[in-house]
Amino acid sequence: MKWRHALATLVISLSGLAALAGCNGGRGSAKITFLTLGDGSAMQAFRDIFASFTRQSGNTVELQSLPAISDYERVVRTRFAADDPPEIFWFFSGPNEYITLDAGRNLVELSKEKFVGTLTNTVRDFYTVDGRIYGIPWGSFNAMGVFYNKDVFRRLRLQPPKNWSDFLAVCEKVKQSGITPIYEAAKTAWPVQIFSLAGFQAFVLPAINGMEGVQRLKENKLRITEIPAIRDVFMRQFSLKTRGFYNRDLIAGTYEMQVQAIATGAAAMAFQADWILQDIARSFPDAVDRIGFFPLPPDTGDPSPSLYPPKQIFISRRGPNVRAALTLARFMTSSDSLAAWYGFNPGIPAYTNVRSRLYPGQQEINDFLMAGKGMIQIQLLTAATYVPGYDKICQEFLISGNVERTITLMDERYRADGKAKHLPGF
Repeated sequence: MKWRHALATLVISLSGLAALAGCNGGRGSAKITFLTLGDGSAMQAFRDIFASFTRQSGNTVELQSLPAISDYERVVRTRFAADDPPEIFWFFSGPNEYITLDAGRNLVELSKEKFVGTLTNTVRDFYTVDGRIYGIPWGSFNAMGVFYNKDVFRRLRLQPPKNWSDFLAVCEKVKQSGITPIYEAAKTAWPVQIFSLAGFQAFVLPAINGMEGVQRLKENKLRITEIPAIRDVFMRQFSLKTRGFYNRDLIAGTYEMQVQAIATGAAAMAFQADWILQDIARSFPDAVDRIGFFPLPPDTGDPSPSLYPPKQIFISRRGPNVRAALTLARFMTSSDSLAAWYGFNPGIPAYTNVRSRLYPGQQEINDFLMAGKGMIQIQLLTAATYVPGYDKICQEFLISGNVERTITLMDERYRADGKAKHLPGF
């Protein structure tokens, strides 16, 4: 998840020879615009897939990449609001995005497409709302938690902790060795939110009676300010700062510096999702196999990862080439295209008909999934956005330590978003 600082537009226009099945009975001549977020291996995979699509269909694909998460989300939503939606685009996942994009009115329904039958059960169930699927799951099943340098742990004779008390003891032992226990990228902002998102599962769920509490939160029958455990999660995060467990350049720390620190062993751990492994593999290929994973440990009970299903590819119903865009979507969900994607982007697949090479850290995550452990993270479970501008809120908190302002702001923004979406109960 390293983002460019400028808009990059790449046009793939290769002539082809064979017709694509289902492409109106012959070669096409449409130009399809595909909007995406990211660079590196994601762009390499898109280029490869779209070149094959052009050779087989005669249609061309203009690949547009925007630089940063916040910019990308703002641009996509602004374009929908201005009645100028992207033609086909890679966007975030979850029931709240269906509502945000007004899926029934704006997006092509894909429930009866062939790819639905090849989705894993967990993925298919998550993306189905009121019996309908509007986007193609695209990417890997990510998990949030703690990534650690195995060489550092081995040298200090440490084991992945099973509870919060043991985690603090691990941090203290690493600190005493002169190594930074946890590298946090506060300047980049978005990494700072991962602790409290994973912490929701570890500490908040047990306090609100699990999914029963989540349902009440979804219906606005339980307010964020009424959940002491959320306040507690933030105070746990700030205590890591006051105990000296974070990097000294905390406020200046960037995601790129976080990647380097854990890859080289300058830091023992980082709160992240497993997309960090791809960036380590790209910049420090000899280090990626020495990075392990464990879930953020709770006070008691078995730890389990906080899951982040893949983003989705959506097709606008008002695009200039809807039929060609749908043909592209079908091509992308073929086994060959999926194999090409996972070849460039190793990870836990969303599909049953493709295999992917897994880094050791991802294999450890997959072991949790195979054991039936893990839960979809809270941001993807609520129809109202949990919480607009959350990354900046978390960044400000880590700097100031003002937990009351943080909780109040979260509550206000969450309820305002539900009201703006005209959700029942808000």
